[in-house]
Amino acid sequence: MKRILFPAILFFGLLGAALGGMTQDDTAIPTLGVPTLVPTVVPLAPTDALLATSSVAQIAENGELRAGVLFNDPPYSELSLQGELRGFDVEVLTLMAETWEVDLKLVQVTRQNAIDQLEAGDVHVVASALVHYRELGDKVEFTQTYLIGGQGLMVRADSAYASPYSLVNRKLGFVLGTRAETALGHWEAGLEFALDKAPYLTLDKAMAALSRGDVEAIIGEERDLLQVSHGYADAFRILEEPVLVEPHALAVKRQDVSLRNLLNRTIQYLIDGGQLEVLFREYFPGQDFHDEIAYLWESLGDRPHPGQFPTEIVYPASYAMPRVLGTGILRVGGLIDDARPIAQRERNLVRLNRDLVEEIARRWGVSVEWVAGETGTEFSQLGNGELDLVVGVMPDWRWAGTVDYAAPYLLHGDRLMVPANSRISGFNDLRGQWIGIMIDDETARDRAGAWADSINATVQFYQTRAADAALNILEFDNADAIYANSLALIPHLEASPSALKLTDRWYSRSYYAFAVRHNDLDFRLLLEYTVQELIIDGTLRRLSAPLLLSDESLAYFVVPGASSFAGINLTGS
Repeated sequence: MKRILFPAILFFGLLGAALGGMTQDDTAIPTLGVPTLVPTVVPLAPTDALLATSSVAQIAENGELRAGVLFNDPPYSELSLQGELRGFDVEVLTLMAETWEVDLKLVQVTRQNAIDQLEAGDVHVVASALVHYRELGDKVEFTQTYLIGGQGLMVRADSAYASPYSLVNRKLGFVLGTRAETALGHWEAGLEFALDKAPYLTLDKAMAALSRGDVEAIIGEERDLLQVSHGYADAFRILEEPVLVEPHALAVKRQDVSLRNLLNRTIQYLIDGGQLEVLFREYFPGQDFHDEIAYLWESLGDRPHPGQFPTEIVYPASYAMPRVLGTGILRVGGLIDDARPIAQRERNLVRLNRDLVEEIARRWGVSVEWVAGETGTEFSQLGNGELDLVVGVMPDWRWAGTVDYAAPYLLHGDRLMVPANSRISGFNDLRGQWIGIMIDDETARDRAGAWADSINATVQFYQTRAADAALNILEFDNADAIYANSLALIPHLEASPSALKLTDRWYSRSYYAFAVRHNDLDFRLLLEYTVQELIIDGTLRRLSAPLLLSDESLAYFVVPGASSFAGINLTGS
């Protein structure tokens, strides 16, 4: 089975209810009650104390990035016996400071005081002491994900348990004061009964209980479970499905959009340059580097620097969420007029955009008003309040100071299409052969030529109409492969699934997403969480079917947490 990305939604069927009462800061006895952590009335304006100046100003003025980390959280950050801080997060933050040409000061925080230190200005960012959960969205703002973790279940090797579902009526061990406790709270929140939980002070004690049969499984971060069971591979195993997938991101003050953009661009810069993957393989040898973190925007550019970002924080003149929910009308721009002649792939994209927005509006209990406008004016309409969101946008750094991008919902990019029986796996196998490019794609030859030049391969090009692409490699023998955007290739693959295939590699990745008003944080969160619920229940996969291969899995980021926001049930039920 082909896979676009490592699935980020595994076992969320049980997590789609209200949040558990526990947060990452809880260290006491697990909470069995499940209070509601979301407002039931939509605020008319943000209640946060508005920041006047971004932390970017301090970083640039003092030449120092202050980052809050735990001192006892291997492999992310820990104080060695020699008194040195080391770990994956420490290395990532060091790379960021070096990229910006500033000093790095690591400040000790705990899971209990990290938010307080961030709000007090003692630190500019907080690393994995705060993993990205929806419940924290009213306190901090998170950057793009830079690492995927997960809370998994370890069982005895000779047990018959195959999935978390098979353990809901069994005794489960966990370590007090860890994210395992939080994960159990999320799991329990989706059940109609309480889990049978056994708390332990350390993971070693929990594993000993598992070995004795006192518990049937222990829950913990998968990397911790691997470490504690090292040397006992024949005695224990970790279930393939995690209980909870955890996106690691950097936390900043809410609406500090300049710092968030600086950090996001730096994360993308480190991913694009391969530094993040190198660090991952150093700290997590033998584990897969998850491609889903490679969410790069267009026009990434050269090395980012604090001086490139504004120090004054700009807020929207009006916020979309109270207006949309108050009037019951969602004003949307960006839909291509499909009455004019367009290619089938564009028609499928128009249908997806229309159906996706209509489903989002249905779940919010509002109607859609499609606002016409000249192409290229949509961002201006957002800024002046004529639109609430724009659909079908490819995130681009050139506009990052004008709009915010939310909820990527469709991945596309350059691929190679070859006959199903071909041994071609990439450009290295195309030396001296013919590559077909589509006439209506003006830059395809340059893009394909750059890949061939990167390995000193000589190739020849044949231009084909989009409609004839399959014929030129299957019947006419005019090309050995077709290089094109995946959206242009999928109709051929669906028409001839036994005769054609795509090679595994993506030569570029781009996303369609939404654009919302610059720094309209709560509306962006509402939109993102709604799209994530569409992913969880399979709706987005169904709507996207004409633009995806039938055996490709759809896996974008899903932030764990409540299925409601601002009093709205995002599941649509």
